[in-house]
Amino acid sequence: MSKDLVTIISPPTEFEANVLAIVLKDNGIDAFVFGTPAIGMGVHLNGGVLGVPVQVRREDFEMAHQVLIDNKRNSIDIDWDDFERSADEENYDVYRPMPITARVAFFCVVLALIAGLLVFIIQLTSG
Repeated sequence: MSKDLVTIISPPTEFEANVLAIVLKDNGIDAFVFGTPAIGMGVHLNGGVLGVPVQVRREDFEMAHQVLIDNKRNSIDIDWDDFERSADEENYDVYRPMPITARVAFFCVVLALIAGLLVFIIQLTSG
C-alpha cells in the first residue's frame, strides 16, 4: 500500500477544500487539505500552486475522482425565490429602527469618547 499523496483538486479557498475533503471522508477516502498561510496583504506561501490542494493517497485517486464527479452531479442549487412564505411567518425584511434605549446608550458612549479625547488632548498640550 502506497503512502504517496497526489493532488486531486485545488479549489480557490481553504473552505472549499475542506468541504471537498469532508465529502471524500464521508465516502471512506482519506483526504488531506494543506492550507497555505497568508502573510501581509494576501500573499500566499504556496509555491506557485493556485488554490488550496486537496490530496488523497495515490491508490484512492480514481475512486476519489469518481466521488467528486458524483457529488457535483448530485448536488443541487436552491432557488430561494421558489419558496413561498406562509401567512403566519413573520416578515424579517421590515425595517426596525434602533430602540430608544439603545440610541441613548450610543449617544452616551459617543459623548464619553469625545470627553476622553478632549482630556487627552488637554494633557498633551499642557505638558
